[in-house]
Amino acid sequence: MKARFLWLDMRATLGERKTWLAAGMMIYAAISMPFVAAKPPEHVLSALKGWFSTSDPFILFLFIWTDLAMNKCILILGVVLAGSLLIRERETGQLAVLLSKPISPASYFLARTLSACAVMGVLYIGTHLAAWPIIARSLPGFRPGLFFASMTVHLFAAFFTVCFSALMAVLIQKRAMAGLVSLLALSMLVSMAFIGFYNPAWSGISVFNPLSHGISVLGHVDDLRPGHVLTPIAILVGMNAAVLALGALRVRQMEV
Repeated sequence: MKARFLWLDMRATLGERKTWLAAGMMIYAAISMPFVAAKPPEHVLSALKGWFSTSDPFILFLFIWTDLAMNKCILILGVVLAGSLLIRERETGQLAVLLSKPISPASYFLARTLSACAVMGVLYIGTHLAAWPIIARSLPGFRPGLFFASMTVHLFAAFFTVCFSALMAVLIQKRAMAGLVSLLALSMLVSMAFIGFYNPAWSGISVFNPLSHGISVLGHVDDLRPGHVLTPIAILVGMNAAVLALGALRVRQMEV
């Protein structure tokens, strides 16, 4: 029952106008960013060479792709997909009807959030698969293994933006305010994601930032090992589970 509900909710979300608009944004990033990254402004190129100590065009592209495109996309998409979770149903009186069915409030919250995560996964992975052939043709030294390793880890950071937005929705219970708080908080995390690259003395702060774990593969481009992929994924899974647990606990206390 719950699995079928999750599947039906995912299909419904994929058909919504907001999801199509988000998909358009992701497609635009997939098509345009490889060409933008091929000739970045000179001051940006100089800064990147200083931070990464390399002039490898693919490494520089991967930074630009992750920071300027994917971080910004998952920030917006997380709020779009989960920023009003349960709020709309409560405002229209549908939540009381839904919860009269054989499903607990916590289970409903988890199913809706996991459905939003699944939609995020479809859009995020689809964007990378669409961009892959464009990047491979236009960028010398393309390294598909590193590209998809970075994608895999960053995907779990994308899931965090959904889980966090869902948590803010059930905590604040006002659509505009929940979306605004989620957007501001996630924007701060995104802006500080690369702080360990900019200033190694502040790298300890990154331990508490899920978005920093999401981009951690970029710190191991020359010696990437399975642990560099699996460790941040495990940390992000734990962070996402903690956020979901807090959301489920809050939903149990909500008045319908």
